[in-house]
Amino acid sequence: MTLAPDLQSQPFAEGVVGSRSQTERATQLLRADIVDGALVPGLKLKLEMLRDRYDIGAAPLREALSRLAGEGLVIAQEQRGFLVSGMSIEEAHDIGELRLMLEIEALRSSLRLGDDQWQTRVITAYHWLERAERTASPEDGHLNELERRNLNFHEALVSACDRRWTLHLRGIVFRQHERYRRLSRIHSRKNRQVSEEHRALLDAALERDEDAVVAVITTHIRRTTKAVTDALKSLGAESQTTCDD
Repeated sequence: MTLAPDLQSQPFAEGVVGSRSQTERATQLLRADIVDGALVPGLKLKLEMLRDRYDIGAAPLREALSRLAGEGLVIAQEQRGFLVSGMSIEEAHDIGELRLMLEIEALRSSLRLGDDQWQTRVITAYHWLERAERTASPEDGHLNELERRNLNFHEALVSACDRRWTLHLRGIVFRQHERYRRLSRIHSRKNRQVSEEHRALLDAALERDEDAVVAVITTHIRRTTKAVTDALKSLGAESQTTCDD
């Protein structure tokens, strides 16, 4: 008896879907741990260690590592596996300026095309971000929630942009920048009012004032770069002191 073609292909199709879902899960978990710093810069990503950590097979993990290499979060070494990309002052400046350039272009387009639905999304995203900023601290585990709300707010601001490649490249750079933003949040909480910068960005966006939006986002991103630079210098000095001791 011959099975119908759709029934014959069902187990294969389910296997493909299952493999894809495992790859997606591995990608998300690895990306989160790299951005959070749980997998530190320069760490060699051995498959045995990753299998134990995530309970995911080698094939999905390899595919996930290849994807993250494409995003710049992982470095693929020929015949030697993968390792977590490093962090440096030079890269912080480069990523910050690249994000700024893409952010400005996406914001200009979004401000021109945004409708009432866009405005509602921006206001709602800001409301939740403002709540997260009032309660977040590195010690109580709220930093992930804060970063998620920060992402939602900035995504809302550019959501009316119709430039697909600008948004695609912006998304890649935004994820790279997230590693540095987290470092800046931890090391600049006492001397920087990020919530005020977000409020100024909201007000300028709702007024559709492109020049004001560009000025605010430029200050916002470059202050982050400075905070990261100061943090990396401090960490480098601490590391050198430890070595000297």
